[in-house]
Amino acid sequence: MRSARGHIPNFSLYGETPLPAAQTDRVHIEDIQSRSRKYLWKIGTHRHSLLSQCVLVTAGPVTSVLDDSRAALAGPAAMIIPAGAVHSFKFRSDTQGHVLTVDLARLLSTLIPTHRLPIEALFAMPRAIDLREDPKLAARAGELLDRLAQEFLQPDGAAAPVCGWLASSVLWILATGMAALGATGVPGRLDEERLRRFRGLIEAQYLKHWPVRRYARQLALSETTLNRLCRRLAGCTAFDLIRGRLALEARRRLVFSGAAIGRVAAELGFRDPAYFSRFFRRHCGAGPDEFRRRQHGG
Repeated sequence: MRSARGHIPNFSLYGETPLPAAQTDRVHIEDIQSRSRKYLWKIGTHRHSLLSQCVLVTAGPVTSVLDDSRAALAGPAAMIIPAGAVHSFKFRSDTQGHVLTVDLARLLSTLIPTHRLPIEALFAMPRAIDLREDPKLAARAGELLDRLAQEFLQPDGAAAPVCGWLASSVLWILATGMAALGATGVPGRLDEERLRRFRGLIEAQYLKHWPVRRYARQLALSETTLNRLCRRLAGCTAFDLIRGRLALEARRRLVFSGAAIGRVAAELGFRDPAYFSRFFRRHCGAGPDEFRRRQHGG
């Protein structure tokens, strides 16, 4: 699972050098077969720093690793991968479906809030979802992805708005359908919007170890208000969310990177490796060395 280069590869599309945000496509779609065939049905551990993905498997098996969670499913199934999430896949030669890759911020910028918020909730965390309980939902999303794939190949596909409309439609259908299955929540109030903005700010700044008061100031909220909405909507304090994101990144790097623990600590903004070890044990229930050995079967 670890990269031979000692770090987690970052791609635009798998195997392709990442591009600046201004040069990435807002929407890209391809069938599972076209890329996985070249890699003998194994898509290795990697991440996309700017792009989010929805993998819809309509038939055949898939084994996914999303951060530190592994799932073995058979189609229909959906894998939701937010930007930055570490992931890998193992398909089979008869696995069918599509990989939808989007610049989520650009895609959602065209939607009204009531349509945007369910999709944002869908991408709040990586998830692998068995859709066999709702084959009609899977079929509906699959038909739209088939249509999107056809439009994407048109001469004006990249410039025309149709692909963006269809991609938004697919994600909205999956978001609302999965919420009905209990797989994700659909927020729609002011506080949910504030929590979404807070999570986005954490994603941008967590390596800088900002205190809660600085996040609150950036959001034009008091610390008390920020903590109140976090407790009500996330079940924890603002500080817990910030440190939880840092702990998640620590787990990612320990599992998917061969870097020494002291280097991981430094990359995450910890000046003292001993303090990092105490932080990690408090949040993850084991020290970094023990956690890494467990993940790699040691």
